Amino acid sequence: MDAAQWDERYRASAGGVWAAEPPAAVREILADLAPATAIDVATGDGRTAVWLAERGWSCTGIDFSGEGLALAAARPGGDAVTWVRADVHEWEPAASVDLVVSCYLHLADSAAAVARMAGWVKPGGALVVIGHDVENIAAGGHGPSDPAILYTPELLSGALDEGFRIERCERITRTSADAELRGGHAAAAIDTLLHAVRVR
Repeated sequence: MDAAQWDERYRASAGGVWAAEPPAAVREILADLAPATAIDVATGDGRTAVWLAERGWSCTGIDFSGEGLALAAARPGGDAVTWVRADVHEWEPAASVDLVVSCYLHLADSAAAVARMAGWVKPGGALVVIGHDVENIAAGGHGPSDPAILYTPELLSGALDEGFRIERCERITRTSADAELRGGHAAAAIDTLLHAVRVR
């Protein structure tokens, strides 16, 4: 989907598309990190960026959908986040940060996008990425049905250079209790989760 299609999807939503909080596995990882500077890539309607800001992070949320960012800014706590309308292929932060997180960014060049985001992480900082795994199609979980844009652990780990230490890179299953959509969904979903730390 391009920016115009996402704008239309957000315009048609009643207050937002996604669940109120980041995925449980992402919350678990981020809860163990000391608040500092962060970038939430493909922030959508802002759930992860606002969650981070509420916990003391200085967070920038970027997305190419202006409608999504309008919803994000209107959320309670949305004024604590810096919102930027931008494309991950073109935007560059002014300085590297302590955390880059991305939830469900699926592109034709996902590996290249993850490698680009990794370049924004300062030494000692973390990269956390979650997205639909290619096995999610057969499992019947919510999400894209084009295998070309879906994740695998090999794709995400292969996007990083030797400057990163991989803490976790694995398939996980989300149940309906950890739904991606605001309205929930019945079937379990299979995701790929990456947590890596820049060591140099």
